[in-house]
Amino acid sequence: MKDVLHGVDITIFPKNGKRSMEVRADVDMNIPYSIVQKSLLENLGLQYESCQEPKFTDKKGRTHIPVGHVNLQWHKASSLLENTETFYVVDSGNPIVELKHGGDQATDHGIRPVGLGPQTSEQQESQAQKKAKVEKERAEEKKRQEERDREKQQGK
Repeated sequence: MKDVLHGVDITIFPKNGKRSMEVRADVDMNIPYSIVQKSLLENLGLQYESCQEPKFTDKKGRTHIPVGHVNLQWHKASSLLENTETFYVVDSGNPIVELKHGGDQATDHGIRPVGLGPQTSEQQESQAQKKAKVEKERAEEKKRQEERDREKQQGK
C-alpha cells in the first residue's frame, strides 16, 4: 500500500450547518492524526479548542505543529458515508487537509488504493442502508432549512 494517497476529494460539513466545503486532501499512513488548516475553519465559521500537541513530520517531510483540535464531519466526494473525526488544527501548510490513514479497514474511511478486493454483499447492503439513511437525513434537513428561510422571508 502507498504511504501517501494524493488528491482525495472530500466534503466537510460542520454540525453547525452553516455551509459545507469541498477540498482536496492527502491521505498519509505515517501521521499520528488528521490535520486541517486554521484558514479552512475560519472560512467555515468554526471555532476550535486550543491544545499543545507535539510537532510531527509527515511522509513528505513537512513539519506540522498543532495549535488546536476540532471535530468535523466529512465524506468522500464519491460517497455519502459520513465520517466524524477529530482534526488537529495547524496554522498553515499544504495540503489544506491531510487525513490519517490507519492502514486497516476499520480506520481507513473507505479510502483505499485501487486494486483492493470487492465488497462482500453484506458490506454492500450495509453501505446502501447507511447511504439511504444519510440521504433521508439530508432531505429532512433541507426541508427544515427551506421552512426556516420561508419564515424569515415572511417576517421581513
